[in-house]
Amino acid sequence: MHLRNTILAGLLGLASSVESKIVQTNTGTFQGGKCSLTDVNYFFSIPYAKPPVGERRFAPPEPLSNSSSKVVNATAPAPSCLQFSGGLFDETNTQSEDCLFLNVYVPATPSPKLPVKVWLYGGSNAAGGISDAIYNGCFSAQDSIIVTVNYRVGPLGFLALEDLGLTGNYGIQDQLLALRWVNENIAEFGGDPQKVLLFGESAGAIDTFVLSTLPEVSQLVRAVAMESGAGRDLATLADSKVWYTEFLNAMNCTTPDLSCLRTASPSAIKAAAKAMPTPKVTVVNTALANNGTRSAWTPILDGTVIKAQPSTIGVRIPAIIGSNAAEGALFVLTTYGAATLHNALTQAQYDAFLTYNFGPLATRVNETYSATRAFNGSVLAAMTEITTDVSYRCPSYRALVQAEKNSVPVWSYRFSHVPSCSWYTGLQAAWIPYLGATHTTEIPFVFNFTANMPPPDGNCTFTPAEQTLAHDMSRAWTNMAELGRPGEQTVWPEWRSNGSVGVVMDGAMVPGVVDYSTCGFWDTVNSELNEYWNTRG
Repeated sequence: MHLRNTILAGLLGLASSVESKIVQTNTGTFQGGKCSLTDVNYFFSIPYAKPPVGERRFAPPEPLSNSSSKVVNATAPAPSCLQFSGGLFDETNTQSEDCLFLNVYVPATPSPKLPVKVWLYGGSNAAGGISDAIYNGCFSAQDSIIVTVNYRVGPLGFLALEDLGLTGNYGIQDQLLALRWVNENIAEFGGDPQKVLLFGESAGAIDTFVLSTLPEVSQLVRAVAMESGAGRDLATLADSKVWYTEFLNAMNCTTPDLSCLRTASPSAIKAAAKAMPTPKVTVVNTALANNGTRSAWTPILDGTVIKAQPSTIGVRIPAIIGSNAAEGALFVLTTYGAATLHNALTQAQYDAFLTYNFGPLATRVNETYSATRAFNGSVLAAMTEITTDVSYRCPSYRALVQAEKNSVPVWSYRFSHVPSCSWYTGLQAAWIPYLGATHTTEIPFVFNFTANMPPPDGNCTFTPAEQTLAHDMSRAWTNMAELGRPGEQTVWPEWRSNGSVGVVMDGAMVPGVVDYSTCGFWDTVNSELNEYWNTRG
């Protein structure tokens, strides 16, 4: 996820045709440019599918084949897919339904068979795009190839209405097709298709988790890394009808049929999504709130692409699974605004938050997570902790446990470092002490992005210690692609439920206990809410 779109052009210098590398793929021949600050070439806006418009709207992506030898200039940033979050997470650059493009970053003098890291952005599966400057691969592509993938979001990516023959998961299928494109073409850039890491943050991590549980994943990906999003339960096709019908109603089609949806203008689709009910509380991932039943665009159990609950199947390939220490703070801030910074949230607001997210279990949660008794009267602290636990920490724990049952190697982390620079232009530096190590803070470190913060042209530089942490994290993700593990056992121990040892990332990457001690309580709440939802009258 991100607070404001920024464009890569401020960090990239276009190269002359002599300097630029020309690469032929099965979707075209492309001439890239050269990063201005690193010895890395980039290739922007490479199409990997036919434009998902007209009859291809609300349909699986179709492979694109182009054998033309005409060289295409691949130095212009790709448009974002249409955005639907309605707020801070929407990209503000050019938007288009014709958006199924990817970017490739390659060392200018590559070694043979380089490891490859494929990135899926966050944005609640309602927003996001690869032309955001924070996803610039110029700094992390020095030891590997970086591929960033646009995929459809919001109703265009996830609308499921069984009565109209729509089973959703179009964004997931976009991602699968992009991975097939990488498998077929990355060798032309010097990459090794047998050494591919799929990594993502927030919704990108949720989708990565879903993909990692599918049977075909081992043919396309060697390992995965999930930042703040593994392990969640998905709604069924029937469950998701509650939320997705709200969109159909907002479209105001006289006859609710597929032709009405496919002929509607992009502006009408965006307006309908904007008209859908918006919760006035911070929403966490429970069966009652944010899993596709009331307020989320999300992958679902469609019986075709996703045939079984990913949280019960578990990852099939080696995985990094982790979260940040104060994930929830960013969401509380974006919901309640300035009152958050002044710690002025009230008990009435807390009660509404608990009731919306936990329904019949609200009182039990309040007894255990009392703002008065457990958080010294701070509703902000209570909401932050609950959002962090329920939506991120404890789903990650469930994913780790299932991987262990499957005898699949996994590595856990807790990112606890509070950055010294803002990492998004919309995030004021004065807010950072209140937010702490919140949602998205790890992204610049994974991309080894340490200067000109916030990008593209800020004037803050990470400290030397932060630069080392960024180098080490970026390298660990590369190791997952190249070796199938983030490091030696002494550097990053493989996770076991007995001991729960991983790495804690604060001033440095240090082996230590990753604390999941609260998850027993939340596992019980999660199970009971799922049972309540499934048996409601």
